[in-house]
Amino acid sequence: METNELAGYKAVQNAARHTLNTIIGFIKPGVTELDIVRKCDQLQHDAGVDGYWYKSLPALVLSGEHTALPISREPYVPSEQPVQENDLVTIDLNPSIRGYCGDYARSYYVEAGVTRRVPKSDDEFLAGYHAQKQLHATLAQEANPSMTFNDLYDVMRKEIDQLGFDQLDYLGHGVQKDMQNLDFISPEVVRSLQEIGFFTLEPHIRLKGGRYGFKHENIYYFDNQTLKEL
Repeated sequence: METNELAGYKAVQNAARHTLNTIIGFIKPGVTELDIVRKCDQLQHDAGVDGYWYKSLPALVLSGEHTALPISREPYVPSEQPVQENDLVTIDLNPSIRGYCGDYARSYYVEAGVTRRVPKSDDEFLAGYHAQKQLHATLAQEANPSMTFNDLYDVMRKEIDQLGFDQLDYLGHGVQKDMQNLDFISPEVVRSLQEIGFFTLEPHIRLKGGRYGFKHENIYYFDNQTLKEL
């Protein structure tokens, strides 16, 4: 991959990362999904973002039991229901800068009115946090340049089931300048990770019998034989 291309993708992903590092101070009981969408829009523009590749949406923000909604299959309309004292908020960004597209998502845990990246006490929150951490660690352990999306799908589905979770939406996809024709991590997609280039892992999962849907998304790529996070 060319140096300029890598720099372009790093710039937009860094803008998304900065936004979700900053937004944590804004998430508190009483704010709504719509409030958070508007704040994400402002923060991304301040970071140099000039567009949004997924349905022109600045952010997909879900709170409470809305976090379990499979957004790829339903129209997204941010709610004006306020975040609660004990709540989960997920934010998924899809910014672009000069045609380079990013994709970045995180879950935020509100416990006794305090918002954290890492939960402290709620059992379901702790289970979701550790499951996401394990899934991304499994990618790092198992992925290699010749692995196909079909192979990765099998690995991830097995791991999600063993962790005691259900898959709510797709697991990830390729990242390219034309984001309207994506390859997804799914059965029968036999392009290799090296061939696809940049790709996301974004398992949207819910503890079996649980209330909430957890998300954690990074873009990855191979530098020779080494898997790296963008």
